Amino acid sequence: MGLSVRHRVPFRGRRTAVAPATCAQRHMWNLIERQLPDAAFYNVCHWVDLPGRGTTQDLLAVFAELLGRHESLRTGFARDPDGDLIQHVAESGEFEAEVWTVGRGEDAEGVLRTWRHRMRHSPFEPARAPLVRFMVTVVDGAPVLAGFCVSHLAADLASLRLLADEVTRLLDAAASGRPFPPAVPSRQPVEQAWFERSPRGRALLRRAHAYWRRQLAGAPATLFPTADGAGGRPAGTGDESTAAVRHSAALDSRAVALALPLLARHWRVSTSAVLLTVVARLLGHRAGLSSCALRLLTANRSDPELRGTVANLHAEVAVTIDLEGDRVEDIARRAFAACTAAYANGLYDPDEVTDLFEAAARERGVPVDLSYCFNDIRVGHGLPETAGNRTGPVSGATLRTAMADTVVTPHEFEEGETFFLVIDDEEPGWTRLVLNADGRALTPCEVRGFLYDVERALVEHAEHAVADGL
Repeated sequence: MGLSVRHRVPFRGRRTAVAPATCAQRHMWNLIERQLPDAAFYNVCHWVDLPGRGTTQDLLAVFAELLGRHESLRTGFARDPDGDLIQHVAESGEFEAEVWTVGRGEDAEGVLRTWRHRMRHSPFEPARAPLVRFMVTVVDGAPVLAGFCVSHLAADLASLRLLADEVTRLLDAAASGRPFPPAVPSRQPVEQAWFERSPRGRALLRRAHAYWRRQLAGAPATLFPTADGAGGRPAGTGDESTAAVRHSAALDSRAVALALPLLARHWRVSTSAVLLTVVARLLGHRAGLSSCALRLLTANRSDPELRGTVANLHAEVAVTIDLEGDRVEDIARRAFAACTAAYANGLYDPDEVTDLFEAAARERGVPVDLSYCFNDIRVGHGLPETAGNRTGPVSGATLRTAMADTVVTPHEFEEGETFFLVIDDEEPGWTRLVLNADGRALTPCEVRGFLYDVERALVEHAEHAVADGL
């Protein structure tokens, strides 16, 4: 398996600071508290393959530089005497890094898997910064892989991708004896907290509050009614002692990867809206509803000052898809418009939204269940002109042939929602759909069946588009 050495490495930033927690930080804090005693549930791991240049010391210096640049990585959290969540940025300290030395032919990927599994069960203490740990795999004296585990309080997926790119650039400079390239100017979480309290920030929060109120007023009570007609467990309100077993499966499909850009061009929407339309129609049909309400995950980085920010900025925002009408392309265009509105309201006060859920339950007499998430984490899921380049004509036969390569396998992914679908495209030419569901809503067979239904619907719609002369 290799030899491991654990290092404690000093870091230093430009300042120490204390500020209220941001909306996204408070939202994540609430989610972590709901998962207790599993305090590591929202630990997130990411890794990057390295070119095999430089030394271990070069990479440790890169990690120290990352903590100096990005205040979120050296921020701790605690309640103040009034009970409000506070972020505290440390100016200096130490971080932990494990260096694994493996020989040629040894299982370097196995080292990473073992480390990731351990990190998944190694909680951070929120009050003690930094909320990040690193690992390095070394072959023939050179680092070939870097991994990092962070608390979701400190970083989201967009941040981890930024860090992976930065690790590569900084290590290249260190290995070449050049100074580190300057950091991309970006808003730090402390400044984000003050922005949210500025006149512009408060106006955005008020707009999002009104948006959520409208969504909860019109959303179906549940997408998974029980046998007695009652709804399922609303997000974050259930008794964990009665939680059912959860089921996860992953579908890897070339056919989905071929169908998505074709349908995006035909329907004139994003590839993400294509997927959301199909998923919403399947969920709505299953529940016998004319609309489908769920939550989208947004990176909240439309502001140029936030595009290079390493922090937790993500949010889950409600969206309702109108499923009325026979023409699926009309539903897709409404879904695209609904998504655009949802993403524009991604900055909201999580405690105010909780109050809105409670108010909606009192008014209706039943809780509103939005425990259904759609998370498209593909890097490219844009509009038709950027949805992907076809290497050749796509025919119905091509799509059906591609379906023969589809594989559905069990997956370790786990979330706390009734229904959570993630879409990724890490392997070129393939799309992966991972579905995790509460066993009280979907059995293992139904989880796999739902994934196959998504693929089948996409291929059928794509075949119709080809027949229409696309």
